[in-house]
Amino acid sequence: MRVSLLICPFWFLAQLTFNLSLKYTTVTSNTILSSASSLFTFLVSLAVLGEKFTWVKLISVLLCMGGTIIVSLGDSSSASSDTSLGAVASNPLLGDALALVSAALYAVYITLIRKKLPDDDEKSGQASMAQFLGFLGLFNLLIFLPVALVLNFSKLEPFTNLTWKQLGLIVGKGLLDNVLSDYLWAKAVLLTTTTVATAGLTIQVPLAALVDTLIGNAPHLLDYLGAVAVMIGFAGINIPSDAFSRTKELSIELEDENLASTEDHAAPDGHSRGAIS
Repeated sequence: MRVSLLICPFWFLAQLTFNLSLKYTTVTSNTILSSASSLFTFLVSLAVLGEKFTWVKLISVLLCMGGTIIVSLGDSSSASSDTSLGAVASNPLLGDALALVSAALYAVYITLIRKKLPDDDEKSGQASMAQFLGFLGLFNLLIFLPVALVLNFSKLEPFTNLTWKQLGLIVGKGLLDNVLSDYLWAKAVLLTTTTVATAGLTIQVPLAALVDTLIGNAPHLLDYLGAVAVMIGFAGINIPSDAFSRTKELSIELEDENLASTEDHAAPDGHSRGAIS
C-alpha cells in the first residue's frame, strides 16, 4: 500500500504530461521524445539500481530509440502529404518539454517499482502485483478526483456528456490498454530489468509492421528499417552484462589448461634425457 502511494504521483504526472504534450506538439515529436524513456531508464538504473554499464547495452538502447524515430519520421512524411492527417503544433516548445518530462517521470516510477516492490510471494505475505496496481488506481481516484471536480466546476476543464457507446469504449480501452498491459509490463520489470522492460515496449514497432503486412497495408521501407533496428537493439539489451567477461575468463582457463597439458607432456621427456646422460 505504501509503495502504491509513493509511486502514484509519479505515475499520474507521467500520464498527464504525456497527454498534455499531444495538445501542444505533433504526434511525431511526442513519439520521438517519448522514446527517450529507454535512455532515461537506463541512466537511472545505473545510478539507483546499480545496473552494470556496458557499451553493448548503451548502443542497444540507442538502436531501440533510433528504430522508433525512423518509423515516426516515416509516418510523419506520409501524413504531411495528406492535410487531413497533418497536425499543426500550437506550442511545440511546451509540448516537446512536456514529452521529455513524461519520459523522465516514466523512468523514475519504473525504477521505483523495481526497487520498492517485492515479487509475488503469498507465503511471506508480500504484496502482489495485482494488489499494487489496485491500490495505485484507488489512490489516483481518491487524490485526483477532487482536483477533477474543482476543474469541472470552475469551467477550466468541464466534463462532457458521454454516450453509452463512448463510455463502453473508454472502459474497454482502460481494461485492455491500461490494466492488463500495465500488469504484464510491471511483472516484466520484476522478472527482468527496468531497461529490458522499457525497451520491450518498442517491440510494438516491428509488430505493427507485421500486422500491416498481413492485412495488406504495405509498410514503407522506413518502417522495415525501424523494425530491424528495434529488434537488434532489444536482442542486444538482453545480452547479460558479464557475457563477454565470462567468455574472456573461459578463454583464459582454456589457455591455462592447454599450457598445463603441454608442461605435463614435456616433463617425462626431460626425465628420460637426464637418465640417459
